[in-house]
Amino acid sequence: MANRSSLFQSETNNSNQFGSRPNMKNYNLTQIKEMLVTAKSAVVVSPVLSIDSIAASLALALSLKKTGLTVSVFSPQKTTQDYSKLSGLELLTDKYSATGLTITLDYPLDSIDQVSYNDDNQKLNLVVKTKPNAPQIDSHKILINNQSSGSDIGFILGDETTLGENNSIVNQGNWVFISPQNITKTWAKASLIDQDAPFCEIFSFMLPQLGYQLDPDSAKNLLIGLRVSTQSFSINVSPETFEAGAICLKATQTRSDSAPTTPVNPTPLENVESAPVAKFQSNQVSPVSTS
Repeated sequence: MANRSSLFQSETNNSNQFGSRPNMKNYNLTQIKEMLVTAKSAVVVSPVLSIDSIAASLALALSLKKTGLTVSVFSPQKTTQDYSKLSGLELLTDKYSATGLTITLDYPLDSIDQVSYNDDNQKLNLVVKTKPNAPQIDSHKILINNQSSGSDIGFILGDETTLGENNSIVNQGNWVFISPQNITKTWAKASLIDQDAPFCEIFSFMLPQLGYQLDPDSAKNLLIGLRVSTQSFSINVSPETFEAGAICLKATQTRSDSAPTTPVNPTPLENVESAPVAKFQSNQVSPVSTS
């Protein structure tokens, strides 16, 4: 197995210093951090439908959402019941429009009675009717995302060519290319290449290094992806893979600051898999329809 540690920004030369390092991987994330400073919206794209890529995408999206960004996750294929154990599936869509307008109300859906539109002198009015005794919609809770200019920042996990008719989405906007293959993308404003590592291993180190504390939901997703992509840590593993698993397992058993005071029940490793490991192949490319 190739030494994947040679890919990173800095390394400690002596292996006996392992215990003194907070993480075995240290990515160069300077450009990504700079792009995130002013970002208010983000899209995460998973060209290939796999437990590994979807779990990593949702973990990133949940972390970005907690900082106040408007986030969506795009994968061109619909997920199946096999993905039901992942958190954040409400952020996932199989449709992407490079043009158009998305209006988001940060308001409880069960308090909305009806949504309609009308033409007022060739001006479009969207009418949202709330249920009786429901609280008034705060104008500050109305979020507008002009998709014609794209999100402020986009993350794409793997080769965009597998997106079929949607592969042109990378031609505009600020994109971060993340891949386990050593590929150069001229459209990427920043790239993170970690050869042969599963996406969930990459993200287990990347998210904390971006300053995001892993919450139980994001960590659970990453742990599921790690288990599936490595067949329970039996293939495609390195010392870093096991450390990533330990980081995620610890986070699933740690209460976040925003959680209720009741302690979170520990989640045993064997209970967070979405399905029998042998059923999945994380690197298997599912065909994308271009019709």
